[in-house]
Amino acid sequence: MLITRKYIGIAIVALLAVVGSTVSVLTLSAQEPGSLATVVATHDAAIGNVKYCDPRTDGITVQGAGVVTIPANIGVVELGVDVIADPLIDARSTAAHAMQNIIDAVKEQGVTDDQITTTRLNIRPERTWVEEEFTLDDGSTGRRSRDVIIGYRVSNRVRIEIDVADTSQDEDTDILSAVIDAAATAGGDNVRIDSIYFTADQTTESLDEARKLAVQDALHRANLYAESFGVEVGILISATETLTSTPVYGDAVAVRLESASFDGPSTPISAGDVEIRASINAKFAIAQPGCVDKLAAAKSKVVE
Repeated sequence: MLITRKYIGIAIVALLAVVGSTVSVLTLSAQEPGSLATVVATHDAAIGNVKYCDPRTDGITVQGAGVVTIPANIGVVELGVDVIADPLIDARSTAAHAMQNIIDAVKEQGVTDDQITTTRLNIRPERTWVEEEFTLDDGSTGRRSRDVIIGYRVSNRVRIEIDVADTSQDEDTDILSAVIDAAATAGGDNVRIDSIYFTADQTTESLDEARKLAVQDALHRANLYAESFGVEVGILISATETLTSTPVYGDAVAVRLESASFDGPSTPISAGDVEIRASINAKFAIAQPGCVDKLAAAKSKVVE
């Protein structure tokens, strides 16, 4: 009986110790600002309805786009010659004469030297595999393939830019058609028309208009998302822009004209507009009603 009472007493003491330590922990936790117990038990009493946020890390990131369409004022023709011949001196000479004939022909159409730019000159051997028969020392025969040079390819490319800002739509196509037809006739079988497209000078006014549209689009998206999430858009944290222009390409790509004589109708060319696109990646802070900057609040307490 004494032993039983002894153990019961020990158990009671232990229980009181546990309860006491628990009360102490709860009391200590309640006194520690920022602890889990404080947040759960005394949130409403301590900070009311204040919401903490950090505009340096919390935010809404969106991408806005603005597109401005302007008339093309520059027509660009990329063309050149390809010649394969052996020996190399013949390939180079033929290509040089063909290109000079093309340049002379387009100059007769009003193209000036500063509108012609050489973009590529390449010389490389042309190879093929040939099969040949061989004889071994024992008199047996066999066949093998061998890589041989059959000639040399000379490629020369130029870009011709024509200002069409002061001409009508019909005159635009007439000028480019005349240049293309003259080059095709002068270059003969060796001429290559790689691409025809229109572009435009990106004026400050058109660029700024695209930027403004991109900003408006970014703000619209940010406010739309904020409203959906039940928050408000705060200050702008960061913004990065990207500018691009999209020319309108024609259908004449990698064309080979088979005859040096050109007696048919002029080459049809259709001009178009040019799109200038501004894109902006923007990050806005989340400004919730009653939001308090955590860092600013902590600094304020230190000052106090």
